[in-house]
Amino acid sequence: MQYLLKLDAFRKIPAELTNPTMHGAWLTILAYTIMALLFFMEFHAYLSTNINKTVELDSHYAQHIWIDFDVVMHELPCEYTEVVVRDVVGHQELDILDQRITKERTDVRSGNFKGIHRADPQQQLQQQNLPKVEQGIRHSHNTKGEWEHPELEADWISTSDAFQHNDFDAVIAYHDFTFVNFYAEWCVHCRRFAPTWIEAEGKTDATVYRDKTGAEVVGKLLRINCVSFQELCARVGIRAYPTVRMYKRDGTFAVYRGERKLEPILEFFQQFISSEVIQAEAEITAHHSTLEEGCRVHGELKVRRVPGYFLLEADSSLDSLEPSMTNVSHRVNHLWFLDDREALKNYVKNTARHVTKDVLRNVQPLKGQEFSLYKAHKAPQHYLNVIPTMFDERVLVYQASVQSHIVDVKVTD
Repeated sequence: MQYLLKLDAFRKIPAELTNPTMHGAWLTILAYTIMALLFFMEFHAYLSTNINKTVELDSHYAQHIWIDFDVVMHELPCEYTEVVVRDVVGHQELDILDQRITKERTDVRSGNFKGIHRADPQQQLQQQNLPKVEQGIRHSHNTKGEWEHPELEADWISTSDAFQHNDFDAVIAYHDFTFVNFYAEWCVHCRRFAPTWIEAEGKTDATVYRDKTGAEVVGKLLRINCVSFQELCARVGIRAYPTVRMYKRDGTFAVYRGERKLEPILEFFQQFISSEVIQAEAEITAHHSTLEEGCRVHGELKVRRVPGYFLLEADSSLDSLEPSMTNVSHRVNHLWFLDDREALKNYVKNTARHVTKDVLRNVQPLKGQEFSLYKAHKAPQHYLNVIPTMFDERVLVYQASVQSHIVDVKVTD
């Protein structure tokens, strides 16, 4: 029997060895404390990010860089807003290798969008040569009771109808006032609004309107289908449907924000016309209210990766600007520097996944900042030190430190 007991692998511990002691209790508490402390330290280390910084010579050998910008010049018209890149000395203009720049005319008081500025001289010449029809002949019928110029009177419903709808500016210049309903076929609000608008078209065609001086003028209601004419609607800045605008012959417009009912529409149309004065001559200089316009300039530039100046300056090759009347106050919506234009899409969102918050702020210098001037011959200047930064050996971003101040502008002949 004793021999078999020696083979027992599960032997009992004597009861006297299992009695609790104060010494054992303190050791147990200490062990638990150390285990809990180690657990929380490891968990905190797991949630924390370690930043290792090294300083080295720039090993990024890209020859070009993209500048993506969005700046609003509050009181500088688009025709006088120039985008220029100069060398570090500031005298020699550098080549812009590629650019996609859009200038949007804005209202000085409200900041509302007023139209796309076209800088092409040939296009401006074409606008100046739009159809000029003398008073009494425009918007008239022939002996058969048909419109003299039906292509300028018809709604823009489809590209496959009998008319060649290819000159929106000519339509605007053809009438003294053009009330335009930009709509989309798929828009349920547009479909509900369509019968009211069509009824209003019929009533206005049969009504004689007079401006503030009592002179007879021509007003027209039109519809434009933005599904069929997407390029036009994008060019004039249509962002929602239906959008209703009252255009004057010079291309400026007011946005109708009233009820989509017959009476409010006719009342707005009548009151707008009766409060305006139409020039007697047929020739009208486009955008005559440039002193009341600002300019939103946005786009991308591809330039050489060298020190230099990126300028939005007040200049004109056709006119001499009055310095005391030139105000370059502005707001920077964003200013980014990128290595690859393909990265522009969702740039900030994609960058935020790889960098820390302080780096993300440096990637977006001047974002949303206003720079206002209250004296003549002054201009804000921003000095940026742009530094490429590599994350995880594959994510490249450009950080920028900024210093801004107001400088005196010398007036030269």
